[in-house]
Amino acid sequence: MNIAIDVLAILGAGSKNRGIGNYTTSQLKALFNQDKENKYFLLNFYENISLKEILDYPDNVSEYYFYLGKNEYIGKEEGFKKIFENIVKNFLETNRIDLFYFTSPFDPTVSYDISWFNNVRTVATLWDIIPYIFKKKYLSDKTTYENYMKSISFLENVDKLLAISNSAKEDMIQNFKINPEKIDVIYAGTDNDFRKINISFEEALDFKKTYNIKDKFIMCTGGDDERKNIESLIVAYSKMPKELIDEFQLVVACKLSQHSETHYYEVAKKNNVLERVILTNFVPLDHLVTLYNLAHIVAFPSKYEGFGLPVIEAMACGTPVLTSNNSSLGEIAMDAAFLVDPFDVNDISRGLVNILTEVNLNKLINRGFERIKMFTWDKVAQSTLDGIEKIESKIKVQKKLKKKIAFFTPLPPLQSGISDYSVDVLNKLSKYFTIDVFIDKGYTPDNLYNNKISVYTHNFFESKQSEYDEIIYQMGNSSYHAYMLEYVKRNPGILVLHDYNLHGLLHFVAQKEKNLDLYKQFLYEDYDINYIDEYINKLLNGTSGIQEYEIPTNGALVNYSKKVIVHSDYSKKQLLLNNINRNVRKIHHYAEIEEDVDKDEKCSNLNFEESKLILSAFGHIHETKRIMPILKAFKNLTIKYNNIQLNLVGKPDVNIENEITQFISSNNLSSKVTVTGYIGLDEFEGYIDISDICLNLRYPYNGETSGSLMRILAKGKCTIVNNIGSFSEVPDECCLKLESPEFLTQQDEIDLIYNSIESLILNPNKIITIGDNARQYAKENLDIDKIVLQYVDFINYTLINTLNASLLNEISEFILKSSGPDLKEIHKVAQTLSYLK
Repeated sequence: MNIAIDVLAILGAGSKNRGIGNYTTSQLKALFNQDKENKYFLLNFYENISLKEILDYPDNVSEYYFYLGKNEYIGKEEGFKKIFENIVKNFLETNRIDLFYFTSPFDPTVSYDISWFNNVRTVATLWDIIPYIFKKKYLSDKTTYENYMKSISFLENVDKLLAISNSAKEDMIQNFKINPEKIDVIYAGTDNDFRKINISFEEALDFKKTYNIKDKFIMCTGGDDERKNIESLIVAYSKMPKELIDEFQLVVACKLSQHSETHYYEVAKKNNVLERVILTNFVPLDHLVTLYNLAHIVAFPSKYEGFGLPVIEAMACGTPVLTSNNSSLGEIAMDAAFLVDPFDVNDISRGLVNILTEVNLNKLINRGFERIKMFTWDKVAQSTLDGIEKIESKIKVQKKLKKKIAFFTPLPPLQSGISDYSVDVLNKLSKYFTIDVFIDKGYTPDNLYNNKISVYTHNFFESKQSEYDEIIYQMGNSSYHAYMLEYVKRNPGILVLHDYNLHGLLHFVAQKEKNLDLYKQFLYEDYDINYIDEYINKLLNGTSGIQEYEIPTNGALVNYSKKVIVHSDYSKKQLLLNNINRNVRKIHHYAEIEEDVDKDEKCSNLNFEESKLILSAFGHIHETKRIMPILKAFKNLTIKYNNIQLNLVGKPDVNIENEITQFISSNNLSSKVTVTGYIGLDEFEGYIDISDICLNLRYPYNGETSGSLMRILAKGKCTIVNNIGSFSEVPDECCLKLESPEFLTQQDEIDLIYNSIESLILNPNKIITIGDNARQYAKENLDIDKIVLQYVDFINYTLINTLNASLLNEISEFILKSSGPDLKEIHKVAQTLSYLK
């Protein structure tokens, strides 16, 4: 199960390093230590820090940070709520979240809506409903009351509440309409820091001087809230017999505001115990533990608590406890503490006198040690997991009918990398969807041996189109995809854009129909009419040729698509720069991750000497793949290195075939250079297996991602690429990157290729290291099973795209108004907004 946890309780300004924050930190640490089966996704909108350092979590836990602006305005301002909703929904869908856990549901830092979680089960921690029980004090303001009741309504609608005490559970049941079975009690635990420690007399004396403690003392640790009852405790203390006041000081150890500190000292002065009351204000954890250990008793007569950690912390330190007889305090303490009425000062005073003079403290201490065995973080974690798993069973019984998909693509035997790509993707996707494939007329497909998939020629689509929930178009810049154009515009769906620039395809279609106006209409989809008309005029009068690379275009298809899949950040960025409204998802090109193969055996099968250093370039042999510079660099290398071989694995383009043949012949390279022509996929991969260094260069660039490169990386081969477009996105340690030929003379490019290959020949360990890094990158990012799951998510992705130019302007104006021209703020917010794209 995939479980998302909002870490607001740990990092929220109102809870960080306080009771709720400390509780949740301990709870999650124990949970992650116990549960290695479920996957946990920590969602952080609050502080850009490492949760790993706080929670020390294992490998089945990951964390995600989204900056929501100063004071988290994106998470709570009504005008930006749709953005926050989409961030949350996108997170849920992208990570396939089954269950979402709200750790601090009353905190107003961000505002969730339960309707966002229709397909996700929800859990929340129920700390208490103290503000409602004492509404005259806490909810007297109408707005505050209404906001609080919104939180109550939210809790009423989650699937499971995890209450920290029976008292909190009963309060919720008695005050609101909620099914008792919906609430599980998980209690709290004591951290290992709270324990009995050995303190010598001298150490105790020195420590007590830190806080001006001179005698035995009664300790109280509470908080800066009237409910903690510190004032009543001071008055009750003052009512004790003088000999007890002289024997025991009262030490209040908690953080207090200046106002509260002044007030409590005034109360002490008014009741003639000013010299005997010490307010330590904030104390660090190690000091708090020492104070617990040195205290004669701990007094915690709070008016109401959801749990009351000080009670069990004191017991764990072997200190007797006086606490309240109501709420969770009596429930937790039972007979292991002395109980008093927190609303009766005289009863608190009576209790103090009794516990100091009459009660068998050793008996209380021993009962305390027994009692705290009920409250461990391991038990809290197990109870949390039990509550979650009760909901999991509901998730498992939810079954959905498979969606039916229409899938337009070329298939083998058409000589296209996209054909091979589609076969593998289809076979995997058929596990999740019912699929009909629509191909061009004129050939019979092979290699698609899957009885779950039906194949039709595209003319059958019109009669079947009402059957489909979604349509997918695999689109590349070749004539094999021309038949899809009319369908994309008429039947919008998901466009998988293998090449960013489709100019070649669109020009081919217009030229085939001898329709110049159609060519212009295609280009108008991306460019200003005047600009295109000027280009067409130059074309007609012969002052310009076809500007295929200079005028990249795809709008004739992209502009009519509901969603677009690309394989690189380069393509995604270009599409969004042209139109921010587009719904674009980057999904890596895939690779099959297979076991390493024996190079010797493969070389034997292909009639190559295993001892040779083998260089190879793959795919359709075109001038854009820098074949001639590669051949020229290789020729120079053979002068110095005799034991090298070059394979050009693919079919040469007609425009370059003669040049390649003549160069090989005239330079006597026929024994050292092999041109395979078009070959099947198995043989193609065999050539990758025997290669030591692969060359995958590119210029000019059509915005494509190379399927060959993905296979090369997955096989752990050292590859040389140009630092351009999608190729530049492969990590530097996984390939060798060359400067784009755009910035080089012809000879400079040849020399660069020569030098890069020679550097590898002279450093064979580098070849191995780059190859190992490439394989690891492929395992983590290109595994086809992971890629297909991303397809599934995006096909099922139903969010409405709310991020548009108008909304971006609103956010920009909001930042300017609240922060001025703060570029850092704009950049951080932009990073979060990019998640929606």
